[in-house]
Amino acid sequence: MNLFITGTDTDAGKTTVSAWICSKIETTYLKLVQTGNDSDSSVVRNFAPHTRILPEIYKLREPLSAYDAARIEGVNIDVKNFKTPHDKIVIEGAGGLCVPIADNFLMIDAIKKMNAGALLVSRSKLGMINHILLSTSALKNKNIPIIGIVISGNVEPQLVDTIEHFSSEKVLTILPESDNLKNLFAKTELPNEIMEVLK
Repeated sequence: MNLFITGTDTDAGKTTVSAWICSKIETTYLKLVQTGNDSDSSVVRNFAPHTRILPEIYKLREPLSAYDAARIEGVNIDVKNFKTPHDKIVIEGAGGLCVPIADNFLMIDAIKKMNAGALLVSRSKLGMINHILLSTSALKNKNIPIIGIVISGNVEPQLVDTIEHFSSEKVLTILPESDNLKNLFAKTELPNEIMEVLK
């Protein structure tokens, strides 16, 4: 099984979480689809230089959903290309679970197709509980294993209790806001639930 880093929304903190995981364990990283001028692979390489970085399956110029960016560029996204050379790869999605990639194919379908369990990342902000519960419900409806939840940012303990109570899923880690991510990564242990998927 692979580990798919998915988010409750755009800018949830998926790349930060991917970089943290890759900095803690020898693994392979794949950014499924990159849109816009950013390079999430470069961020991961910066924090985890020992990680094997696979090329993006699709790289598109416009900072839009893969579906819309591909239409603008005249690119046909063939979902048969969504595969990995082996298991135990850290795969980072783009946007949330219902971002369209191709006709009748959303980001959540890519998780299923790539034989992955989902690590759900949410930024700590107003509305996060609703976004987390909607996302965990969608994953369960697709019978996708949920490895756990990671919260990016500072969060009150009672909110963690509420999230775990209503989602029936475990908040594995809270990655607080930091001006020194390298130091934060170094002192934040990788939970066993993630280790079990990748080792």
